[in-house]
Amino acid sequence: MTALRLPLRWGRDGLPAAPRSVLLVQISAMGDQVQTLPAVSDIAARWPGIAIDWVVDARFADIPRLHPAVRRVFALPLKAVQQQRSLRALRDLLASLRELRTQTYDLVWDPHSVLKSAIISRLARSPLRVGYRAQDCGGEPLSARAYTLHFTRPAGVHGTWGRRVFAQAVLDTDPARAVDYAIDQRFPPPAAYHAAPAVFLAHGASKPEKLWPLDRWQRLARWLTQRGLRLQLTWGNAEEHARALAIVRDLPAGSSDILDRRGLTDMLAVIAGCRLLVGVDTGFTHMAAALRRPVVGLFVSTSAELFTPTSPALACTLGGNGVSPEVEAVCAAVQALLDATS
Repeated sequence: MTALRLPLRWGRDGLPAAPRSVLLVQISAMGDQVQTLPAVSDIAARWPGIAIDWVVDARFADIPRLHPAVRRVFALPLKAVQQQRSLRALRDLLASLRELRTQTYDLVWDPHSVLKSAIISRLARSPLRVGYRAQDCGGEPLSARAYTLHFTRPAGVHGTWGRRVFAQAVLDTDPARAVDYAIDQRFPPPAAYHAAPAVFLAHGASKPEKLWPLDRWQRLARWLTQRGLRLQLTWGNAEEHARALAIVRDLPAGSSDILDRRGLTDMLAVIAGCRLLVGVDTGFTHMAAALRRPVVGLFVSTSAELFTPTSPALACTLGGNGVSPEVEAVCAAVQALLDATS
């Protein structure tokens, strides 16, 4: 194996003619899980019958479970261990890792390549582990020591494309294939969910610097309801719940719904049933694109290049790199998408 180098050439250099099994290590977060799905489709298309297993933080395990080519999902309670610091949570994690180590893989592929994913990659049973080189390991260069081969992360590209190119290097896939998230056909068309058109507002984000100002959400919400569109919002914690209430506070009665907290699969059905989604750089925004719903992406601190629409006709991205989108530009983008997809 020491003579191997990327791109791997299956059937040569001591490798089997075809990979029989691969362990994908993509721990978090929701948007990253979504961005990995097309690479899984590429692998399944290149190697029919290959066993693809996926290691993920338990919070996001429903996303890889949606992909029909994923054989098994190892849902590790990583966040629970970090938050609860309990013996039970630690025991659950160790049990999951022991179960993982009962399997042997031709390849461990880690497009996450941070310390926690590197540790899992090293624990997995495989003679071949591929991740990023030290300078591309998300500020955790020690992670690279877990891998037998290292890939150079493409600069300035969206995560979906970067993972597809990475998959090409390790599994001889074709990234020129049409982007296939492989999950959009699991949900009925929007008409099956709502009699009135609904716009989903994905206002929450894991980092405060990604948030769009509250007063701009309020102005956008008024503009949408004035055009007969019903609003849907969700929340994941007390702060997001308070923001959702503030966004719809002055709207006419019956023009908005603040949904109860629910599982990820239920939320996907809600998003799939919406007329359009407006959202910041967060997992629900990326999922809407994967479900081929019209999307207006609002970028503040991060770059709009991080978002790849399924089709230019279905998405518009605004702002980014410290520039917060103006309400007037968002309204114009919403109207253009509504007109184009009516």
